[in-house]
Amino acid sequence: MRRRFPILITERLILREPTRADAMRLLAVWSDEDTVRYFGTGPLESRAEALEEIRSFRKGTSAGDSIRWVLTERGRDDYLGDIGFFDFAPEHARAEVGFLLDRSHWGQGLMREALAAVLDYGFCVKCLHRVEALVDPRNQLCLGLLERVGFRCEGTLREYEFEHDQFIDLVLLSLLQRDWPGADVVSPVAGHLTA
Repeated sequence: MRRRFPILITERLILREPTRADAMRLLAVWSDEDTVRYFGTGPLESRAEALEEIRSFRKGTSAGDSIRWVLTERGRDDYLGDIGFFDFAPEHARAEVGFLLDRSHWGQGLMREALAAVLDYGFCVKCLHRVEALVDPRNQLCLGLLERVGFRCEGTLREYEFEHDQFIDLVLLSLLQRDWPGADVVSPVAGHLTA
């Protein structure tokens, strides 16, 4: 039996399950070189690639390995970006967070709003103890956002990934449940850590 996908609602956004209908908007956002510059993948080039990303999102959720929400504005159902947890480590009550937003919506506080909702879900519903983010040090917008919501820099992973024909550093940041406002500090229960 398939579990219900958790819908998250904020003041301006609805975070919902990705669907095939999102493919063309996802393609438009993920094919923008400025938007995906630090995302770790190259721009998408076709609807088929966009559909494969959506399949991957849904497969990860079904397997309990990850969960990815599509960001939409309240009152509209158009894809603006996506956000989610991946690399769940249930035995350690830990996951990594990642996100991407259409460049035309940068600077409006939408990703901060979405990130707060996702962190609430992670800490309060999934009982995560730790959320990590790995960020290209050149991505100052992302680093600033994470630090504003409470993530702490733990250091630089030197030449950690090979991207665009070169090894690149990544900054490791983390946020603990006890440092997240509104999170009841509880002992993590491994059974709660599936997506």
